Amino acid sequence: MNIIKQKAINFFETAMGKTGTVLAIRAWEPATFFEVDVHFPDMDMSGWKRVQHIKIKVASGVYRDYTPAGWDEDIRTCTLYVNAEQNGPGSRWIKSLREGDNITYVGVGSTFHRPAEYGEMVVFGDMSCIGHYLALQQLAGGRGITGAITIARESHREEFADYFNWKIQPVRQTDAGGLHHILKWTQDKPLANSNVYISGHIPTCVQLRKELKKREDSPLGILVQGFWS
Repeated sequence: MNIIKQKAINFFETAMGKTGTVLAIRAWEPATFFEVDVHFPDMDMSGWKRVQHIKIKVASGVYRDYTPAGWDEDIRTCTLYVNAEQNGPGSRWIKSLREGDNITYVGVGSTFHRPAEYGEMVVFGDMSCIGHYLALQQLAGGRGITGAITIARESHREEFADYFNWKIQPVRQTDAGGLHHILKWTQDKPLANSNVYISGHIPTCVQLRKELKKREDSPLGILVQGFWS
């Protein structure tokens, strides 16, 4: 990285950057999926009405968006769910993170997803979406959410089923975004009275939206939030 670019990044982080402190880290086995409890003292969570994303520094000049879930607005803590299957900067960052470390972030922003005013809520995505849909469930309160999350590893599907008290089902993932098994899951599921939320692998999001719109019982609405490609 050249000196001018590095100075610009340092200036940006000094002007906009804030920090949180890692309280705890839990890894699923094998350690390619992590839960990170963080205290963000400068983050006001009280007005959140949509699922949020936090732009977090994972390397010099490199940021990744993660979803805060399970937040407590009184003590300003939340949990980040990080999928580290890919060998990228975010995966290397999470695997090096330790309790007590500081996290630098430069912004919190809303996504397109919020609880529907009426109709059922059905969600689809891959492991990168787990925190996202936990946040949607928190915003929805006692209203039920159904759907499918595609997970490649059998051990992680078992852990998902045991860990979460949820009507969202873990299903096999045999392609990049799990399109094949999501479509299979939807075959006998009526969607005419449903609001569908799609997130995760961007090409899968695009194709799944097209396929669902073709159905005779097409959903009331389809909201897409792509995360990775």
